[in-house]
Amino acid sequence: MYRALLALAIALPLFAQSPDPDCSKPGRPPVNDRLCKHSNFFDPAQIWDLQTDARLAKYKPAGLKYDAYLPVGYDLANSIVLVNRATKEVVIADTLGDYESAQDVIGKLAAKGVFASASDVPFRALIYTHNHIDHTGGVQGYLHAAKGKPCRPENPDKAGRDGVYDADAEDSGCVPVIGQAQIVDSVINTGTVVGTIINQRSAYMYGSYLFPDGVINDGIGPQVNKGHAGFCMPSRTFTNELHVHAAGLWMELVYVPSETNDELAVFLPDKLNRIDGPASPSDPESWKGPGLLLSAEVIQGPSFPNLYSLRGTSYRNPATWFRSVDKLRTYESWCMLPSHGTPLCGADNIQTVLRNFRDAVQYTHDQTVRNLNKGKTIEELPQIIHMPQYLIDDLAPVQTAKPPEITDPRDYLTFFYGSVPQAVREVYFGYLGWFEGDPVALDPLPPVENAKRTVALMGGAAKVVAEADAALKKGTMKEEQWAAQLATLVLRADAANTDAKRIKAASYRKLASPQTNPNWRNWYITSERELHGLMPHAAINGGLTSTDIVINLPYYAWVNEWTMRLKADDTIAKNTHSNLGIWIEGTNDGFGPEGYLLRLRRAVCEFIDTKADRKAVDAGSDLTLSMDRDTMRDLIAADHPNAPDAFMEELTKLIDEKRIRVRGGGAPEARAFFDNFDRAPDKAIPLSLR
Repeated sequence: MYRALLALAIALPLFAQSPDPDCSKPGRPPVNDRLCKHSNFFDPAQIWDLQTDARLAKYKPAGLKYDAYLPVGYDLANSIVLVNRATKEVVIADTLGDYESAQDVIGKLAAKGVFASASDVPFRALIYTHNHIDHTGGVQGYLHAAKGKPCRPENPDKAGRDGVYDADAEDSGCVPVIGQAQIVDSVINTGTVVGTIINQRSAYMYGSYLFPDGVINDGIGPQVNKGHAGFCMPSRTFTNELHVHAAGLWMELVYVPSETNDELAVFLPDKLNRIDGPASPSDPESWKGPGLLLSAEVIQGPSFPNLYSLRGTSYRNPATWFRSVDKLRTYESWCMLPSHGTPLCGADNIQTVLRNFRDAVQYTHDQTVRNLNKGKTIEELPQIIHMPQYLIDDLAPVQTAKPPEITDPRDYLTFFYGSVPQAVREVYFGYLGWFEGDPVALDPLPPVENAKRTVALMGGAAKVVAEADAALKKGTMKEEQWAAQLATLVLRADAANTDAKRIKAASYRKLASPQTNPNWRNWYITSERELHGLMPHAAINGGLTSTDIVINLPYYAWVNEWTMRLKADDTIAKNTHSNLGIWIEGTNDGFGPEGYLLRLRRAVCEFIDTKADRKAVDAGSDLTLSMDRDTMRDLIAADHPNAPDAFMEELTKLIDEKRIRVRGGGAPEARAFFDNFDRAPDKAIPLSLR
């Protein structure tokens, strides 16, 4: 069952092919020229070579025991490749977003002679810099090409240990997978909690519905690729700092919360990584001095950072973020390899970018706090806080080569991914929440009723549509925005009003044209198409909620997900009380069996982890489902969108085949319990028609 669904996930990709770089193509939606030129650093895809590229090699000290490569443009993010020159053993930092992209990079590295072949690659460590899918989703592509299997997942009781991890000394033929202690919780959050809606919002943000001729680039990379995303549980995590020895290389992994709360950066000190180096890792001085810095997304590529992402994220505290940039400033790095964008080399260049980048983040944070303390509202803040132009202009002299051969340094603070207007709203929300202080917002009229009353007060839909049409024809951005707002009001009162749809769509097309931020542009044009009825109706199958991600998470994550699908209106009305136990037999990668309870009490379903206590499962449940690990994987794999009946069919089949043994009933009782919950959604959510 799982293999069949894996094939389906590949056959029905979430995202389409690469964008067309020809910005002047007839019929293409309008595009800002600056955004179009921003594609220069990742089009075409290439592998930056610190050893042979004349623009970079002059910065790399002689005598280091490793070579470093940066594939750019193969996916939204980069993979960073470190190769021991003597043993040819490899360390990878970040694995791209899908299996196919990872395999593509491996093939290109083999063709370049970096790897002896595209199979049996001697990977000695795979490092996740953070949980996002474009950094972890391709891990199975690397593992498929590895000599060894991934090391056993870390025992949760020993997770997050700081100190020293000598993977070479512990060599057991497996491939260590390393991350920060919070990474699994973060993947669980997107894989089983909010991934469904973030998948949909991401499709708008990254222009996934606009291929082949609507997308220019995605700001920090060319595009989100179409392949199959997976996950592998880490075999070693740390909390604050970890010294790692792998492939004969010594690396310092440091916790730098910023874009995510599980972000880590990597520093390779020259003293410990020289061919003839006498330095000792036990000597603190050996970790100081020059070295290579892998900056993850603390520096979020060539753009002002996404302090808030339009797709939806947990709060990214800018005060934490700029202090993490300050951590990077303490390293004496001669070259910085980012998880997005091209290499940035030269100690002075790096320090200038880091300083201005952190100043831009601090300015955004501090001025938002200053003004919210003056009583400014979430709507007013974007009108009064603007990026200081000098921070962008000061970056102009920073370059490893003349643009467009390599990234224009001013891109690091240009609004190609994040922006100040969206950031200041998030800072307000992060500190104060949604309530602005006027109690009119405590119990407002429902949006549809409010719209109907307002439109009636304005003289009716025809008059409001006429005003919107007149505003649209004036041709300024403020008037186009006003036209969109008026049309939205009419559509909330009457979703079938074709004139309002036409005006709103036309407004969005015009508002897209001046945008340098592709997230904004993609959303405007996707919404335009949605208003014209050109969007697909099927739910997104894959992405953050890919089957191969969810089945590789701890099983409690999927069991707990059902609590958030409870059809509470029904269970309250029916006074439903029902208790289900789930018992997974055998070993859990060496940690023993697992037992869980789902206890449904009218309005809530309580999740209980029994910590492998079978007696607690039986005592706390009316119905217990017992199965082995392979059966559990098949059951999870059946729970996916676009096939709403698949889960119930698989549940019945597994019970009939006695792969699931039922205590206290049979298939009808098991189906009756799960009938109290929503299936995985099978329809797309129309975000612009609400």
